[in-house]
Amino acid sequence: MDTSLLNKLENLGYYTLPQRHEHCIGHTGLLILMRRQPSAGQVTFDPQTIHLRLLDWDGKAHWTTFKANTPFPMSRIICPGVISVQAQNGERATFFVFGGSLEARDESPGEKVYSLRSSAPVLNLSTTNTTADRLAAEVEALWAKLQSSWAMSDEAFWHQLTKVYPFRLFVATIQTILNQYEQTPELHTGQQQELYYGLLHEKTWLQETGQWPEPVPTLEDLRP
Repeated sequence: MDTSLLNKLENLGYYTLPQRHEHCIGHTGLLILMRRQPSAGQVTFDPQTIHLRLLDWDGKAHWTTFKANTPFPMSRIICPGVISVQAQNGERATFFVFGGSLEARDESPGEKVYSLRSSAPVLNLSTTNTTADRLAAEVEALWAKLQSSWAMSDEAFWHQLTKVYPFRLFVATIQTILNQYEQTPELHTGQQQELYYGLLHEKTWLQETGQWPEPVPTLEDLRP
């Protein structure tokens, strides 16, 4: 890994990879540095655990918690949803993904870097109700309704969503949300309107760069 990037990681604890464009709602990936022993110096954030849902080798989706000394194969498939990183002092950093992959490699002695990559934006969540926060909340509510309509167990539902290419799931999800806003004008108020225009800008950029699929997949298209 580039020395300057590793130095940043050693201080910051995690690093969001660049956005695809200036106003993108999320990032192209995430790097997390974990130490087998707490940092002896002053650091901004010192990750201790990563909590996320993974697709296991037997095809089952389940929650997993990683530490720096957790044995890790070359690559794992991440299920859509929340990823929580907890620091040594109890602070948390939270992210939301539409799926992706997670790899780990040893860097300096006693340090391991986890690399998360996805074809869909990785949302960096906060407690300040940002556009990314509102999108994650909308998506979780939408997926909960989807699971209910499909009458699937947690394990079966998350296995099905994880089988979908992350970018395809992202497009189908945000198009569904855009449709809801366009069909319900009363939603066009305040922060909800900011989310609508943020998603519309994302769709427009994907169209202009030739990445928006036609026809657009719907969430029902993803049903097994």
